[in-house]
Order: sequence, then C-alpha cells, then structure tokens
Amino acid sequence: MNKPYYKNLRAVIFLYLISHISVAIGLTADEVVYETTQEVLKQLEIDKDRLKTEKKYIKVIVRELIMPHMDFDTMSALALGDNWEILNDGTQACLRLGFKNLLVERYAHILLSYRGHDIYYQTAKPIGEKDYVSVRQTLDRSETDPSTIEYRMHPDGDSWKVADLLIDDISLIKNYRTMFHKEIKQQGLVVFINSFKECSP
Repeated sequence: MNKPYYKNLRAVIFLYLISHISVAIGLTADEVVYETTQEVLKQLEIDKDRLKTEKKYIKVIVRELIMPHMDFDTMSALALGDNWEILNDGTQACLRLGFKNLLVERYAHILLSYRGHDIYYQTAKPIGEKDYVSVRQTLDRSETDPSTIEYRMHPDGDSWKVADLLIDDISLIKNYRTMFHKEIKQQGLVVFINSFKECSP
C-alpha cells in the first residue's frame, strides 16, 4: 500500500469517527429542553435586578437562548399553510423574520409570568410518522392549576429543533394559522404581508 493512499484512508476513517462521535454526544430532545430551560432560569436569576427596571431585556434572553432551538422554516410554512408555497424567497424570508419576532414576544410573556414554580419533565414520546417527538413540561403553580408547555420537535443534524409549541394543550402554530388565514381572507395576501414591518415597502 503506497503512503498517499494510506494517509487518505486514515483521513477518511478519522472523519468517519469524528462524525459519529459528534452524533453520539448530541443531546436528546429531552436534554435539549431541560438544558435550555435550566440555562434560561439561570440567566433570569443573574439578570433579575436588571429585568425589574428594563422589562424589554427579557427579549434578549429569549433571542439568545431559546430562538436558536426553533425551526422557523417549518413553523412559518405551517402557519401560512398553502400560501407559503406561492411566495418568493424574499417574501418568505421577511415573513419568517416577522414570525420569529412574534414568537419572541410570546415567549417573553411566558417567561415574565414565571414565578419560581417547580418544573417537571416527561420523557420524549414519538408522535406522527416523521421522527417527531413530544417533550412536555409541567409548571407546578401552587396558587392555581398547573400549566403545561409541550415542545413538538424533530431531529436536525445531531440535535433537535422545535416545530410547534403547545401551551396548556393549545397549539401556537394552529392559533397563528387560524388568525393568518382569517386576515388573508379579509384583506388579501399582499396587504397581510405588508402588515409585517419586516416586509413593508
């Protein structure tokens, strides 16, 4: 065996092992939800004084720690339904950004309502036929009924991305799809698109 071939073979084996190691050390869906939640709660504690005087700072935490785990391509397409496919790439991009900003607002509201509740986690459960799983959190609120957040996730490389959120069993994506469909039907697709500041001329 000549040396160049041997070196190339070693390189291929090395890359093969590295690629499989990276998959092996990738977090499970349960771990993504747990680790992200713990990181967010830690940051809320660190910044608690700042958040008292600077309410909008919560959005910075959401953008930096939570949004990277969201699949906005899938979420935007599901929310727009059949209308998504007829849009050009530029319009899809600005609507995707607009939808992301809506979710930042929604998630910021969720975090602001958190009051040190105990959080319980259920093991990820397979749903559907596309490798999707559901990871459910329960927030034990002593002053009222428990609240739940369910993350519907799919594999993305060696990690997992959220494609829908169910808050107390109500789908965020379905809610937005119903609202968007109503607005498009009433005012037309062009006016609907321009209603997003991210897409306005």
